[in-house]
Amino acid sequence: MSKLKIIDTIRRSFDLLKKDPTLIALFILPAMFPISASSLIVSYLNYYITGFIMWGTPELPPMHYILLLILLSVVGFFFKVWASAGAILKITELEEGSTLGLKEALSRGLKKVPKLLVPAIVGFAISSLMVASLTIAITNYPFIGIAPLVQDVGPSNIALRLAMGFLFIIGLYVAIRLYLYAPSCVLENNFGLKTSWKLVKGNWWRLFAIFLIFGVMSTIISQTPMIGGFLSGLIVGPFTIAVKTLVYFHLREAESSGEERKESL
Repeated sequence: MSKLKIIDTIRRSFDLLKKDPTLIALFILPAMFPISASSLIVSYLNYYITGFIMWGTPELPPMHYILLLILLSVVGFFFKVWASAGAILKITELEEGSTLGLKEALSRGLKKVPKLLVPAIVGFAISSLMVASLTIAITNYPFIGIAPLVQDVGPSNIALRLAMGFLFIIGLYVAIRLYLYAPSCVLENNFGLKTSWKLVKGNWWRLFAIFLIFGVMSTIISQTPMIGGFLSGLIVGPFTIAVKTLVYFHLREAESSGEERKESL
């Protein structure tokens, strides 16, 4: 079995989206919710935790604002998981030479949501940890408008930054190993975490490259005035799921071919 080719995989995902544009339609609703809500919540948590450690109890923002962000984040998160499940099912059908209607994809995808929510929450927790640790590691300003965390560069400051940098690296490694949890969960009778961990072994750097490409793409598109967050969710969302699903198929096939060769020896 040939090695995973990043550019060819991305090109194939683009061809799938051209072949069935309703894949993009699945992500219209999740894209309508503020993509940055979860990041803001992470920033708040980072602000509180660091504030308690460094200078005592920080001033709390209005509770109704925090609750609104949490509500928007939870609803948007649910719709994104639902859209991802439906997209994976549609891509599977396309790879098999047939087309799954939008209504059927949503209906079948909804049945996958309860199980998919478990690894999705794990993934969200890891990404939140990465954002919080990286923020502390590289900047004195974890939240806009507050004073610097540390006014000097003493041993405690350096130790904190190094620890957070190390935590970010661990989080990144785990995040890439679990990068294929969504297609693994939707297409197999498990939560997908163990399967993804196994499939990504030996392919970490290739998956990291894909992760980096879509991260940069999302960042660039998000800079579009007024509608950047919406466009990022609408464009990057289906592309990412398409690539993850294609990578899953490739690595599953490679694994099966390897096992067959071992059995024949």
